[in-house]
Amino acid sequence: MRNFDIIKGIDGLGTIYRYCATAEDFQVNNPMISAQQARLALETMVKTVYRLKGWQIGERASLLSLTTDERFTGFIDSEDLMKRIHYVRKIGNNAAHANDGFVGRRESFFAVLNLYYIIGSILLAWQVIDTLPDFDKDLIPQSPQSSNLAVISQPDQAQTATTQAADRAAKAVEESSEAQPATVEAQPVVNDLSEAETRKLYIDLLLHEAGWKVPEHKGEIIPRQAGIEIEVQGMPNESGVGYADYVLFDADGTPLAVVEAKRTSVDATVGRHQAELYADCLATRYACPRPVIYYTNGFETHIIDGLGYPSRKVMGFHTIDELRRMIAQRGRNDITDLQISNKITNRNYQKRVIESVCKHYNNKHRRALLVMATGTGKTRVSISLVDVLVRNKWVKNVLFLADRIELVNQAKKNYTKLLPNMTVSSLRDSDVDISARILFSTYQTMIGHLDRDTKTFSLGRFDLIIIDEAHRSVFGKYGAIFEYFDGLLLGLTATPRDEVDRSTYDLFGMEQGEPTDSYEYDEAVADGYLNPFKAIKDNSKILTTGIDPEQLTPEEREQLEEIFEYEKMKAGLEPDEPYSRTINATEIFKYIFNQDTVDHVLNRLMNDGIRVKDDTMIGKTIIFAYNHKHAVFIAERFAALYPDLGADFCRVIDNYEKYSSDLIDKFADAEKQPQIAVSVDMLDTGIDVPEIVNLVFFKPIHSKIKFWQMIGRGTRLCENLFGEGRDKEEFLIFDFYRNFEYFEMNPEGAKPTKSQSIVSLLFNLRTDIKFALQDGAYQSKEESKAFHDNLADILHKQVAELNRNRIDVRLQLRAVETYAMPEAMTCLTLGDVAAMKGNISPLFKNATTDTSALKFDALVLKSQLALVDETVNSTSSERKIMDIAGYLKEKKASIPQVMAKMDVLNEVLSAHFWESKSLGSLERIRRELRELIQYLDGGTAGQTFTINVTDTFEEDNSGVNITPIRTYRRRVEDYLKEHLSDDDTLQKIYHLEPLSEQDIARLEQIFWEELGSKEEFDAQTKTKPYQHNVAAFIRSIIGIEQEAALEKYRALIHGAELTRMQEEYLRTLIRYVCENGDIATVVLQQPPFNKFTTIFRDSPKSLIDYVKLISQVIAA
Repeated sequence: MRNFDIIKGIDGLGTIYRYCATAEDFQVNNPMISAQQARLALETMVKTVYRLKGWQIGERASLLSLTTDERFTGFIDSEDLMKRIHYVRKIGNNAAHANDGFVGRRESFFAVLNLYYIIGSILLAWQVIDTLPDFDKDLIPQSPQSSNLAVISQPDQAQTATTQAADRAAKAVEESSEAQPATVEAQPVVNDLSEAETRKLYIDLLLHEAGWKVPEHKGEIIPRQAGIEIEVQGMPNESGVGYADYVLFDADGTPLAVVEAKRTSVDATVGRHQAELYADCLATRYACPRPVIYYTNGFETHIIDGLGYPSRKVMGFHTIDELRRMIAQRGRNDITDLQISNKITNRNYQKRVIESVCKHYNNKHRRALLVMATGTGKTRVSISLVDVLVRNKWVKNVLFLADRIELVNQAKKNYTKLLPNMTVSSLRDSDVDISARILFSTYQTMIGHLDRDTKTFSLGRFDLIIIDEAHRSVFGKYGAIFEYFDGLLLGLTATPRDEVDRSTYDLFGMEQGEPTDSYEYDEAVADGYLNPFKAIKDNSKILTTGIDPEQLTPEEREQLEEIFEYEKMKAGLEPDEPYSRTINATEIFKYIFNQDTVDHVLNRLMNDGIRVKDDTMIGKTIIFAYNHKHAVFIAERFAALYPDLGADFCRVIDNYEKYSSDLIDKFADAEKQPQIAVSVDMLDTGIDVPEIVNLVFFKPIHSKIKFWQMIGRGTRLCENLFGEGRDKEEFLIFDFYRNFEYFEMNPEGAKPTKSQSIVSLLFNLRTDIKFALQDGAYQSKEESKAFHDNLADILHKQVAELNRNRIDVRLQLRAVETYAMPEAMTCLTLGDVAAMKGNISPLFKNATTDTSALKFDALVLKSQLALVDETVNSTSSERKIMDIAGYLKEKKASIPQVMAKMDVLNEVLSAHFWESKSLGSLERIRRELRELIQYLDGGTAGQTFTINVTDTFEEDNSGVNITPIRTYRRRVEDYLKEHLSDDDTLQKIYHLEPLSEQDIARLEQIFWEELGSKEEFDAQTKTKPYQHNVAAFIRSIIGIEQEAALEKYRALIHGAELTRMQEEYLRTLIRYVCENGDIATVVLQQPPFNKFTTIFRDSPKSLIDYVKLISQVIAA
């Protein structure tokens, strides 16, 4: 029995029935075929309407033209039903062009559902059927069916087949029905998803990804499968019986996990307690450990793993092996074996940070962040940590992620050497071992594996994920990776902890400025583990103020004439018209390249840079250039100035170099050339070359994070660099762009802007225009309403075609599914606009590297937005459109395609066009000109000029003051480090001695006035239990002396001996105070302290008095 059996056997409808029935049969098991068949059924039905109405069908009429014809839309007479018609059409198109769109179960389900009501409503109008039953989702087959599938591969064949079928259907309807309907009465559609439907559309798919087969019959208990509707005895209801939505069974038939599924419109957490009850009942019935608990609504899934962690979100389900391991780990101990191999990490600070991470994980945190200056051994610390976690049986499989191939290869090399007993492999290796214990990958490669229909890795594949250089840009682009994998997370960054973005701390669940542990540059220099730098600030006049033609010699002014002639031509000025201007400093090395400036920089480096090999050769050097052309120009000038040093002495290493990895390896070899590397961005981070002694900042830097990363290229120690016993002791930074001065004036640097793809920008512009056009003034005009409707169609199609297999799309699945429905675009609210731009827009990536035509679209859309939103200024966009038109007309007219559009180009260049512009005229020129953009070859922006004008330089010997800005927390910690040993009040806090009122007043003055404000203190302590108590805040940082604290308790029990359990209990309590700053007696009622009446059977009151004492000594 099928839903479409309502038309089975009706004369003339055999082909339509076959298309419909096949669409229904394949909906679950092959959504692509289902969608294609649904579209064929729709096309046949639409053509049947045309035949019955006596309307002509053009020889090559498309389904789009047939369904948008005003006669047809008037007959349907339902905006809702029309949207459903277009939905089936579009989903069918997606299926027919598999590379352009995605059709999954949800898409095919709604295609079949909508088709049912489309066919049914039309046949009711002609009285071919008497009633239309509600669509029954339970009738959709869950396993492959043997269908009489018609394979129609060519569009011409489809057109012919549907036209012939429509002729037969119309003839039969005319013979059997006398009805002459003027319009269709659209039947109501109910499409909220019940729990059962949620299972079919979402949860079954996620279970399948984790290797779980879902049987067809309810109540079946099959080993290694996911049983559905499993009876559970012992529930606290009248019958004592419940039915778990899913139970995942082990090979021996015992339950490993239980899943409670709620409908998509219900909060997933509603099912939590019900799932917990099922798990308890199953554990009792099977005499097994409590099953892992999942509760979900299809969009959000939560897990309770039984390891003591709070409930957390996951992006799917674990495999059978992962669930077994999860349950087995419930018996694991805390990480107590902290033996750290000196062969891997032998420095005290390295051991300290490893212990900090282990303690953090012991305290049921799943994410840790280490801030360690470049050169202090971040990678080695991660290797030691893996060694410790594996030995303590906390970790088995590890994933190491970095943003560049070179960093991945470097890390893999170190892990292979230092952990020889563990299998390692890289996803970029041709012979990759997917089952290796430690896998290495770039973020980009891993995203590719996770976005596949068949995922390479399950979400529980890795117990520990290590993120190299964890900062904001990584989480912005690749955050979905860390949401997908359900493992411990370790972030490593060299960015100073007070420069790390708040969003990064939020991702790790930490207060800003408070990583798990840190070891920073100043500390490492003071300890002798990193080298300090000496800054040479040589300020160029041209790079500071630009070029004033009035201050040049006649010969130098003559060099600018070529530039000015070009600019006159672009501006449309007459050749004999006078023209001159000052060249802005920001144009140097982007538009105008000055030879003298480059020559001075190179000569200064070669004369004053640190030299090696008995002062015969400049030491390893990185020159940070502005852009690729600048880098090439520098290398060319070096070759001209120092030809005797050979072709390889100074080389450009950037993304334009195909074999950049080989060049980097040679640069990293002290015995090989190049000796000087000129780079744009590639060498800013991650490269490990201890021999580097000169850094040249030949570009402006406004990111504080990037600034410190670049400095980090020179900080590493290097023994015997200048000969036996003569080590590297410092390095030089040549700053020609006033970068040190910039960060003295702007301590936090420029605020980073969020990168956005051009496709995302277009989506946002169209959303804003569509929202503005919803106004009645525009809806009443035919042109603007048609434009609005077209935008709604484009936006809906973009959302509907997002691939649900992409993990970043799954994170926003609720929003995606909401706006994938055609009716969601009918009338957007401000909240809808915010959701589309905030949640959905970032999901759109550039599908091609050539985005020039899309950028042209954006210019036109900006101008269109300005027409309907007076707050938007489009002057710049319109000027660029005219520049493009002018360039095409003057430079590319010999191309036939450009010449064919000359009338349009002239129109765009006329003042009349812009004075009378409209939505329609702008849309017309967008469509007419966008295909010509491919002929620009960078002409409108790529023109550059080389000149040789004398530059003057002034050295600034004022020193540098660019230490990282200090947060309130950092200022407090620095104060406490300096004064703890000799401040009586701080010593009282540390040794649990009572404070006087004067002590507390003095602390409040220091911490609320001298080190910062009361507001800063409150912001730092608002989440802490002690809040306004300064001494408790101090205690949470400096802790208390354990032995002194134990002696205070012994005094309360008059020196009686403590049992081992009592002493362990007290030490746990003292640790709590050290972390939280204070403790209240109510804490004794909570785990792990609620067994004190048993442990202190003879003296429970003494323990309560002790807790009170801890609070009283800091409360005057």
